[in-house]
Amino acid sequence: MKILANKEIKNLFLSLSLVFGVTFLLAEVFLWLSYRRLSLLLLILFLLAGGAVWAVCFVYFNRQNQIMEQAILQINAYLDGDRNARIECDNEGELYRLFHSINSLAAVLNAHADNELREKEFLKNTISDISHQLKTPLAALNIYNGLLQDEDIEVSSVKEFACLSEQELDRIETLVQSLLKITRLDAGAIANHIADQDSALQIHLVLHELQEPYKEVFQLRVFGELSFSQIGIIFGKTENWARVTYHRARLKIKERMDHYES
Repeated sequence: MKILANKEIKNLFLSLSLVFGVTFLLAEVFLWLSYRRLSLLLLILFLLAGGAVWAVCFVYFNRQNQIMEQAILQINAYLDGDRNARIECDNEGELYRLFHSINSLAAVLNAHADNELREKEFLKNTISDISHQLKTPLAALNIYNGLLQDEDIEVSSVKEFACLSEQELDRIETLVQSLLKITRLDAGAIANHIADQDSALQIHLVLHELQEPYKEVFQLRVFGELSFSQIGIIFGKTENWARVTYHRARLKIKERMDHYES
């Protein structure tokens, strides 16, 4: 029986059995000393009472075990990629408060994931737009270069084309700088946000204190620039597990950074 695999529950059942057994023996000893007789009826009553208490406890803990098993199934489903998996928490009690907190955490993680996807889509579109804008000055430079190679070109035209080429080069430099800045961004990466507030040394101090697997997952994501699916393959886990672990690492780092700043 699964519930008896729990050491504390097993000890509870043993304690109940011991209490009923000792109480029965004391009652029989009292009867023997007082009336010089033993009672079979008393034995039956104690067995019935003990059996009833055992049955009630067993049903209760078995029901709790089923609830926990169902909760574990929902948690594993979420880790395997089902973002809509939730634990039923409509009843009252401390256990259901815990389930409600887990559901809230799942909702927060989903919101972070959605924000990250939107940010990545924004970065993708921005990079695509900048890449498209680069084609115009490059085409102009190609034309100017062809004209400058003409042997019959006048000096004034050379100066004019050189000035235009310089303008196009400035435009290319601006676009390339923008592109470089964007490519350094990790959508929602806390490391860049922290780097703007404190030194790189403090960041590495926080990472040094971070427990595994949060530390390695964060480093692989931010510094290694690996995708969640690649991180999941490294750890032998799912993509959603890597995503959840990464966001937990971000929260832990942010909490420690806030603590240092205060």
